[in-house]
Amino acid sequence: MHACAVVIGLAVGLIKLRPPVAVLQQRASIVVTGVSTRALDVRVLGASANGRRLPWTRLRAYGGVWHGTLPAPGLRGVYRLALRAGPGTPTVRSRCILRVFEPGTLARPTFSTADDVARWWVTTIAGGRLVALRRWPLPDGDRRDPRLHQLVVVAYNLPGHPAVADRLGIFVTAVRDGESARWRLLEATIAPQ
Repeated sequence: MHACAVVIGLAVGLIKLRPPVAVLQQRASIVVTGVSTRALDVRVLGASANGRRLPWTRLRAYGGVWHGTLPAPGLRGVYRLALRAGPGTPTVRSRCILRVFEPGTLARPTFSTADDVARWWVTTIAGGRLVALRRWPLPDGDRRDPRLHQLVVVAYNLPGHPAVADRLGIFVTAVRDGESARWRLLEATIAPQ
């Protein structure tokens, strides 16, 4: 179980998520220790389901330890957690993240840029030759943090099929765990997701 610290008021709390990496549609449990307050809510920032932002989740205290289950984001990605000591109180953004990945994502190589991820996908996964590459905006309704998620559209040819008519295209989504972290492949899809 991965843990990270969060400061709420004068207290330093510890957040633990299980599983530390969820798969799509899987809900993660959260445990927060070291925080003494009357209420504690958590939100998965940038997460949505069916185009709607996921709501705040009220945690329950048992013996001074806060427990809850996070709603499942509708898209794969990296999501920061925010906490508050009940409605109307200041929101505290934590450095804790919920990863929603397919199995094996963390074993993929990392790169300096999202463009490098797309190039790697074309040559290594598709076995093709890159023809064109362009950054693409995240779709409307996608609330994931664009500093952590980048969409790249590529055109490529497969070996033995060099004609323009044989060209294929794919949207490659690259992700990173923080603003200074390296990029890795999140997914490749025929339409932006």
